[in-house]
Amino acid sequence: MIRRGRTWCGTVLLLGGLSCGGERPDDLPLIEIGEESMTLLSPDDGSLWDVRDVLEAGGVFWALKASPPFLHGFDAGGHRMATFGTPGQGPGELRYPRAIWPAGAVDAVTVWDAGSTAALTFSASGDFLSSHRMPRLGSMRADIETVTFGQPFRLFRNGGATVVGQFDSGVTHGIDLWRGKLVRVADKARDDREIPVGEVIFDFAGDLAGFAERPSPQAPGLVPVPLWDGCPDGRIAVFDPIARTVHVVGQSEDDAQAIRLPWEPVALRRSDKFAYIHFQIATEARGEGVVGDLVDRMAESALAEAEDLFPADAPAGVDLKCASGRVWIQEFDGDAHPLGYGPHWRTVSLDGSVPRFARVGLPRGFQPVRVSGSGMLGVVTDAVSIQRLAQVDLPPELR
Repeated sequence: MIRRGRTWCGTVLLLGGLSCGGERPDDLPLIEIGEESMTLLSPDDGSLWDVRDVLEAGGVFWALKASPPFLHGFDAGGHRMATFGTPGQGPGELRYPRAIWPAGAVDAVTVWDAGSTAALTFSASGDFLSSHRMPRLGSMRADIETVTFGQPFRLFRNGGATVVGQFDSGVTHGIDLWRGKLVRVADKARDDREIPVGEVIFDFAGDLAGFAERPSPQAPGLVPVPLWDGCPDGRIAVFDPIARTVHVVGQSEDDAQAIRLPWEPVALRRSDKFAYIHFQIATEARGEGVVGDLVDRMAESALAEAEDLFPADAPAGVDLKCASGRVWIQEFDGDAHPLGYGPHWRTVSLDGSVPRFARVGLPRGFQPVRVSGSGMLGVVTDAVSIQRLAQVDLPPELR
């Protein structure tokens, strides 16, 4: 696995000016990207919610949902071109689909089904073409993504290989993500008679300094957890939220970087803790006839007992995206979402010997899933959780 490499300290504001004084995010120039930069790519018909992945391939924009029909395809004008994907355990059926990527064939898409530990390839019209085995993640509670950020189901495809997180000890709470490992499995190593075993390329417990200072397992939620994503050049970016360091690793130790971020922690507010507990109770009580006032009282009671167990500081980041030469880290915002998914992101330039930092505001309700050099592809969510595919153009200084 790759060990930590060089570390730089410094803040280069977007227009220049070097400092090691530890600027806070609010001190950085805010680049606001308005709604005029966003293009909606699916109709406002209520068909999309709980979207797990998005993809543009061959001019088709795909959305992978958590519920059937799992796959929806749209053209650039937002017209529906395909809808398919049925639940089940038979050939061509999906149990717990998590990610999609372009297949080798023209007009085909591959779906990673974590429930069956397989990748299934379909034609653009929904015909089942083939499947192969995929690495096993480890035991995962079904609602883990309502309990913590950290994207435990993240998958990265590059150069005929797959990188995923493996959690041999299982994941029931956010703190468990600290014991994960990133493994790479080459396509040529596949044997469909057995679940493939990958090469460990990063060990969160062994390679992140923050592991030693992680919160107590008794913390009820909003604990800082490692974040990661694959970069277009094949490298992997990992964020240590406690040491506030971005690690970028490649095929060898010579490719490794460790960039220390100078931003100071921000206190976790009582309102953030209440919103998180309220969200958990409301999610568990869904369909049980529990009304709003009762959920409020239950949340207040639970917070009174558990408030001191929460971390003192708000998470340093809740998601990470790696684009060409730039890492994006999403700021925690408890007013926007109980898990902190807000509109503001911090960016770290990976080009050159000194990193550059900036702060970016995205259109409200938009959550990027994929970031390229010129734009972002993701979903915009309304007040009742209905989603639409959307694309946001980035300004020249962020490309």
